Amino acid sequence: MKMKSALALAIALALPAAAHAHIGYSGRDLGAFDASGGSITISNQAVSGNYGWADGLDDDFGDSHRLRAFRFSLTTTTTVTFSVAANAGATATSVGGLLPGFSIYEGLAHLAPFGADHDGAAASVDYLASLGGAPKEGAFRALNDWKISNDAGDPLTVFSFRGYAADTDLDGFVTGSFELGAGDYSVFVGGVNYVAQLETTRPSYGMTATLAVAAVPEPETYALLLSGLGLIGMVVRRRSMR
Repeated sequence: MKMKSALALAIALALPAAAHAHIGYSGRDLGAFDASGGSITISNQAVSGNYGWADGLDDDFGDSHRLRAFRFSLTTTTTVTFSVAANAGATATSVGGLLPGFSIYEGLAHLAPFGADHDGAAASVDYLASLGGAPKEGAFRALNDWKISNDAGDPLTVFSFRGYAADTDLDGFVTGSFELGAGDYSVFVGGVNYVAQLETTRPSYGMTATLAVAAVPEPETYALLLSGLGLIGMVVRRRSMR
């Protein structure tokens, strides 16, 4: 027990002070969507540092404070497209130059009346300590499931990885489409410039995020599609018999 506590303390000391920021969705709730689909754009958000997403790729994980969390809900299986663009004027203090990356997870962080999740919560630190390996910089993982909790020690929030996209063109824009089932989802957005961790300052990089949910075709649409395919098949067969 003492060894576990010592390891947990070591991880806590290894975490940067900013890791104690909490995960929330204030101003970043993209809404709930049904079979009719729809879209929404949020343009007034920013993230500190240009490396938060990339930092979640390595074995010491990443500091969730360096990302921004968005949320949305689906009532049916459909295709969603999420896009992020750098936006220097997103906030009064933001700058341009974000190289965005994002990951989509099924699951939501603890919401009120529960306490907000953060990397430095004792339950989070204990969990990270139990994983062994290199001391963790935070709980965030860009391409895997991950867990985190709050100061009340409530059951760990589980973020189940569903997909990602990264700005490999380095043009300040990224987009990706995913087929997702009914449920609640979180999207974590951050920078893909891993070496930006070496910068002595971490400016606030502005961003614009857009979620588009495809409408689910009505049964009549499927019927028309099938009948059309049937007609095409008949034409092909007749031509082959000539």
